[in-house]
Amino acid sequence: MRILYTILTALLLSVSLTAQDFLPKPDLFNLDVLNFYSPEGTRSRVDIYVEVPLKNMEFKKSKTQKNTYISKFDLNIDVKDKAGSVIYNNVSKEEVSTQETGQEYLSQNSQILTRNIFLPPGEYDVAVSIYEQSTKNKQEKSKKITVEDYSTPPLSISDVMIVSRLSSNAGKKVITPDVGRNISAIDTFYLFYYVYKNNDDEKVDVKCRIFDPEKKEVFAKNETIDISSGIAFQNQVFMQVPSKDFGYGKYTIEITAASSNYNYSTESDFENLAAEFPLPMKDIDILVEQLQYIAKADELDFIRAGKTDTEKQKRFLDFWKKKDPSPNTKRNEVMQEYYRRVKLANKLFGNVYSQGWRTDMGMVYIIFGEPSNIERHPYEMDSKPYEIWDYYEDNKQFVFIDNTGFGDYRLISPIWDTFRWERIN
Repeated sequence: MRILYTILTALLLSVSLTAQDFLPKPDLFNLDVLNFYSPEGTRSRVDIYVEVPLKNMEFKKSKTQKNTYISKFDLNIDVKDKAGSVIYNNVSKEEVSTQETGQEYLSQNSQILTRNIFLPPGEYDVAVSIYEQSTKNKQEKSKKITVEDYSTPPLSISDVMIVSRLSSNAGKKVITPDVGRNISAIDTFYLFYYVYKNNDDEKVDVKCRIFDPEKKEVFAKNETIDISSGIAFQNQVFMQVPSKDFGYGKYTIEITAASSNYNYSTESDFENLAAEFPLPMKDIDILVEQLQYIAKADELDFIRAGKTDTEKQKRFLDFWKKKDPSPNTKRNEVMQEYYRRVKLANKLFGNVYSQGWRTDMGMVYIIFGEPSNIERHPYEMDSKPYEIWDYYEDNKQFVFIDNTGFGDYRLISPIWDTFRWERIN
């Protein structure tokens, strides 16, 4: 009976997989929550922005709209107060649509859903989830917020929106919020916020400063709102920020409003970060080590020789600029694909001995990408666990064996020929 059980287990677990088995579940949406003044008594307006990247959704042809494809999902919003009590809940049936299905179009476009709710001042947890009906994929994100009372202070500033695109229609400004608060794909963005003046002073001086991850000031701008420019209780402010030369990392926004007798300050933040980076730029030494499957020895030595982290970061980014297939855009497709593979290798192939990117499986995955087919043999009589990876397009096969039984799969033959980047494009 024991032998029969072993054979059945081997048959069930010796399976053939495809490249899809490597792909993680996609990030279904981005979330931002902002607080503004409202005439609703003592309550303020809370805007909830949900951005749905088209590339992450599954579309089906519409039965009612010609040449249109639709993705349907459930949107759930919960708001809890400081005590944990649910004070707002809404579940709605939503959909996003497109008439173009090309991969390039889907990867560069998204649709934004907005919800406005009104809350009294206090601290809240906002939880948003999306459930895609066709794929059964579900994701939840949350954000802690502090709702301010903007109606009574003599001077105050709303939350700050990051605007990726600003245009006009019939004389009115049309803004596109950067819901993910990540400016890595845009060269110029805008800060949008309100200055609320509830006093008799005749002007308000507004100062905006932006600091990089090392707390160095990289942007500063002053504006004056006075009677001649139409000062009122609510004053819209749009500040254009060129970001082409911003390095990677998290940035802090500091805004101060001052009139003759009052002043008010607020802080916000945004990121300039390629989503594929497995680590922030402060871990530059590890990011450099992860270049070993694409960089030559002298290139690695040059980057490592930087005297400071800032100098290493500059040399690191210069290395990637030389490999950028579209240097006139902020998107570096080659760099993004490389670190996407590093990030996934860490997730899939790490073991008790090493991080995933350092393993043999991680190395092959980073160099060649997803296998065309995988045969897994974890339990076979008279054999240690092993896997066979096939790359049909390259006419290559790699065999890994786990000699220790702890998931440390090693190549039975080293890679001698194709190496460093020939499969990433």
